Amino acid sequence: MAPRSKRNAVSYFNIMVVGSVGVGKTSLVKTLAAALSEDVPNEKRDSALSQSEQRTPLDGPLTPTMVPYTVSVNAEVDGDKIALTLIDTPGFYNDFRMDKQLHDIIGYIEHQFDLTLAEESKVKRNPKAVDTQVHACLYVIDSKKQALDEYDLRILSQLSQRVNVVPVVGRADTLTLAQRRRLKPTIMHDIYTLHKIPVYGMPEDEPEDGEAPEQEHASSNSSSNNNNTTAGSSLENFLSQFHYEQEDEETQTFIDYLRLIPFAVIAYEEDPETGKPIAMEGIKIGRDYGWAQIDCLSDDYSDFNALKTILLSTHRRILKAETVERYYEQYRTERLLASRAAKLKSMDAGQKLLEALHKI
Repeated sequence: MAPRSKRNAVSYFNIMVVGSVGVGKTSLVKTLAAALSEDVPNEKRDSALSQSEQRTPLDGPLTPTMVPYTVSVNAEVDGDKIALTLIDTPGFYNDFRMDKQLHDIIGYIEHQFDLTLAEESKVKRNPKAVDTQVHACLYVIDSKKQALDEYDLRILSQLSQRVNVVPVVGRADTLTLAQRRRLKPTIMHDIYTLHKIPVYGMPEDEPEDGEAPEQEHASSNSSSNNNNTTAGSSLENFLSQFHYEQEDEETQTFIDYLRLIPFAVIAYEEDPETGKPIAMEGIKIGRDYGWAQIDCLSDDYSDFNALKTILLSTHRRILKAETVERYYEQYRTERLLASRAAKLKSMDAGQKLLEALHKI
């Protein structure tokens, strides 16, 4: 039998957005959906609109997200057809409720692994099974913070055990350029140097042979002031060993990524009645401050376009591979070991019961 043509094959890609209350998660989701809509040629966009009048949670003015929901967007990037699913979630509360919220989000991620594990266990698998695994999780950080707090660190640490976490600074238009230059390396200092949180793309920092633990401890706790020079020094030192032009393409994509994170993004200003981007001459997705107008897709003001490119183009296949080879396989191993341990425990209990019966 001749192999099927892959011309019409669709690649599934799923992005979850999480963060505290009021940091701009839903605005980011709406901006990403609007930007992808603008990438579609007019004739295809009109055809899609005429075929479906179904409303989505993103339609209408912005409202607080009270329950998780998904929005599907069809996109075409680099010639690949992508069935993109955006997963918006309620904001974290910085109190006792946060642990329950985080438990629910991790439970959702693990449930998608369970669906894959169940499908793999079938004698006859469904060739049309849809990939629902979460391939990337955008963690939106409050731009009003000067550094990550204990809640941020706890959430990032636990999420990074189950999914590719990409840190993002929301509402970046509230920051001056000087504030942005200070905040971004400070966040990476907290993530990479101080707490070694394995968010997506972080280099594995393995101590060299003979390195004294005291020396490593001292370097990770130096300069508590986190100024612009010292805050990002560890990651900057790592990047400084590469000669960009001499590296292969994949290495260059990771260097570009590491130089940008956390991505500082600006969401569009919406029409208060329709929820769509406000009309501005020459700008399709932007904000109007009265004294100036900005294009949210312009690299001069926001990292949004770079984030979209990394997610859907340069890093999409890597993110999907990491999800399967690292996170799913780790979860699968944990489940199988737990199942085997439970079975052995049950057999041991049964054996002890038989022995007790023989003594009667």
